[in-house]
Amino acid sequence: MTDLLIHDAIVVTVNSENQILQNGTIRVADGAISAVETTEPGDRDSTAEHVIDASGKVVIPGLIDAHRHTDFTLVQGLFSDLDATELLKEAFALYHTAEPTFGESFFDAAWQLACLRQLTHGVTTVNAMDFTPELGAEAIGESGLRGMIGPELADFLDPASADEQLVEARRFIETCHDTYDGRVTASIAPGGEAGCSRELWEGVAELRADYPDLRLHTHLYDSAEANTMAAGSGADDPLDLLDQFDLLDERTLLTHLLHADRDDARRIADAGAHVLHCPTVYSYFQAGRQTWFPLPALQEFDTNVVIGLDDPFWFDSWDLIQEAKHARLLANFEYGAQQWSSYDLLKMLTIKAARALGLDDQIGSLEPGKRADLVVIDVDTPRHQPYSNLPSVLMNTVTAGDVETVVVNGEILMEERSVESMDVEKVRAAATRERERLQTRTGWETSLAGSTPPDNSILRRISARPLLRAVTQYGRGFLNQHIR
Repeated sequence: MTDLLIHDAIVVTVNSENQILQNGTIRVADGAISAVETTEPGDRDSTAEHVIDASGKVVIPGLIDAHRHTDFTLVQGLFSDLDATELLKEAFALYHTAEPTFGESFFDAAWQLACLRQLTHGVTTVNAMDFTPELGAEAIGESGLRGMIGPELADFLDPASADEQLVEARRFIETCHDTYDGRVTASIAPGGEAGCSRELWEGVAELRADYPDLRLHTHLYDSAEANTMAAGSGADDPLDLLDQFDLLDERTLLTHLLHADRDDARRIADAGAHVLHCPTVYSYFQAGRQTWFPLPALQEFDTNVVIGLDDPFWFDSWDLIQEAKHARLLANFEYGAQQWSSYDLLKMLTIKAARALGLDDQIGSLEPGKRADLVVIDVDTPRHQPYSNLPSVLMNTVTAGDVETVVVNGEILMEERSVESMDVEKVRAAATRERERLQTRTGWETSLAGSTPPDNSILRRISARPLLRAVTQYGRGFLNQHIR
């Protein structure tokens, strides 16, 4: 018995043949796609449990946000007009004060709002790295979405010791991996060479050995001090650091790479690792005028590059399609036109992202046997019609506002823009309440015209322990680079 039938759709399968059906039907049974075929007259009178007439609509695989931080969803608008230095200072202060100040309710509301925004933006799978992963696993699982979550391990950010963080990570993996019918899985998520001591990396290597099927998800080369911080752990550079612990292979996800070069790109490709590109957050805050994502080298060596939103609440956009558009425009500006085609971008948000997460046998394309994760997009409007070259329409003119229906694992989470799997008003009320607590308890001044950070010293708002660890690491790295 067919549980769900979608007929008369333009189906962009993203399969190996890049097949697009002009008038197609998708059948779903037991959460999986059972058929993708040309619509027959009888499909319109189907006795399926649920039938969707998708005339004038486009169906694509569910979008995959390949790199996300979620804990501070409720700070949207506070950081948007800060410069990069002030942003990092205030973010660091929030990392240290939010949990003891606000408690679990703040982060729970943040995760719930994040899930609602992802769902309504057509994001069906998220790869997250956060300090409150248990809340994330529950929020993603209960909302019906799919997620891979790793506790962010960073003893230069988190006051907890390396041992304490590793114990919690192991507990999270044992408790939350492969839950909610397999929709929620765990990853191992060290913060990167700028966030972790050698002691923490040693523990990460033990976790990887004990859980070899899990993805390793980390930041790399996201600051000009990357080599120095790696040298503080006794490595020549960040890639050498991963190599020393056998952490660089096809199960490795490397985020940012702003300060990587052509040789780094070759080494990454040789290892089969995947690259998670987050263009907007760094261009928005001007992280470095002389350095940018090494796209030509990564393309030269055929590295799998996919796209993530990183911290969308810092620049006020949750639209993954627009993020892909930004990736293309920034790459074209830096390196010349035609760096990516529209279909390339679509694959980066779907099948290539699924491959990075090790899920391409389950999701990322619309094919029989795969899980039914899909999005219905309304293009039958004057904003889009008439058109040719559908991939360019999807990647250049479609926005999240055009997403009409979202299905994950065969379950309808949103239909005709009505969210079915979450209590929207309850989520909004909790987010509003916790946002007000944030503002009153931290000293942020906010109005419709903008936001102003607290005027008390950051040193009064942070723990000295991780700062001392980071300074010690940098000093050790500087000595290793210049004296040995």
